[in-house]
Amino acid sequence: MTPMKASIISNNVDIEDLLPSAFSVTFLPGAPAREVLRAARDRIHLGAKLLAHPMAGRLRPNETPYMTVFLKEADGVPLDLPSLEIIEYCLAEDAKYANAGKKYDEAMLPDLRFIGRELAESTLKELDIR
Repeated sequence: MTPMKASIISNNVDIEDLLPSAFSVTFLPGAPAREVLRAARDRIHLGAKLLAHPMAGRLRPNETPYMTVFLKEADGVPLDLPSLEIIEYCLAEDAKYANAGKKYDEAMLPDLRFIGRELAESTLKELDIR
């Protein structure tokens, strides 16, 4: 059996102090949500499995620039088709709402990071990893 490790990919650096040491973390500050989803999809192709739906509790893709994805990773395991289907769905939803060049009000970014942090904290509690 291949050992598995938990990992997080996020563009929200405000979640850093929430994360248990059990997780490896990839921060993509300033990257759009679709880049976080693409990075997660790449890991899924290498054997990772989603631990939570990336859009659970999330605002519509066009309403926040922040995304956090929780994965369980293992090399050399078969592709997890349900995880791939979910991540592809999320990418399609992001593309559907894509608004090229959309700028977020700078004054709202801290609030949007806070919402993302609350969602990440809730996911960690649900995963019982905290």
